[in-house]
Amino acid sequence: LNVNWYSYKHSTAIVLREAIVHRKMISPTITQQRAIAYAPIPFAVISFISSSYVIYYLLCKERKKLERLYHRLILGMNFVLLLTSFIWITSPFAVPAGTPNYAGASGTIQTCTASAFIYMTTQLGVPTYYGSLSLQALMGIKNNFMEEKYRWIEKYIHLVAWTIPCAISIFFAATENFNPNGSGCWIAKAPLGCETDPDNVPCERGGNTNSFDFYFQLSLLFPYFIFPTSFTMSLYCWIGKAVKERETLRGRSA
Repeated sequence: LNVNWYSYKHSTAIVLREAIVHRKMISPTITQQRAIAYAPIPFAVISFISSSYVIYYLLCKERKKLERLYHRLILGMNFVLLLTSFIWITSPFAVPAGTPNYAGASGTIQTCTASAFIYMTTQLGVPTYYGSLSLQALMGIKNNFMEEKYRWIEKYIHLVAWTIPCAISIFFAATENFNPNGSGCWIAKAPLGCETDPDNVPCERGGNTNSFDFYFQLSLLFPYFIFPTSFTMSLYCWIGKAVKERETLRGRSA
């Protein structure tokens, strides 16, 4: 769901830039602007409620489950998802008031920066937790689910899920690269259009980050697809090796 939302956000950014920056297309109508801004909100609300329930269930109803590493990782992931959902619900309203072609824009540059800051942090945090579930499964099976032998990985998972995304977000916030983009706020120069027409529309905020978007999307492939697949293949090979060793021992004993 988060991957789809991310794709949606940046596909709408392309539409807006073609319409506004290049001035070759008619600017989005009020209906189109509202669709771009508000279409993700119902799904974000569902995600927000789901994450809230998981957090409530683990903290209040089944707290004993948190004795297991798996459920603690699930709890951490749902805290990140809760923030992601909140940003998608509020992102149209975080755009600075008066920004053209943005329905619901009623914030300030500070709310826009905060929204993009949290969004980037969670966009990197969620796949980190997602990929860690495969790692946890692999370590569990290899250690016969004796959690005390592999519990040490937990602190590093939480550390990577929060500190690295926050550090990247701090950099982009400090360099004023969080501005209106897509259906809310993301990495972009401001005002919209200054990148392609700097003579008529001088850039007031942001730097050269054109290649970051590509590498950011590419990096998401690793925790969502490459890491889980690699861990599953490693697990498959490890189980196959264990089965062969067991058959060899049985043959010798016979």
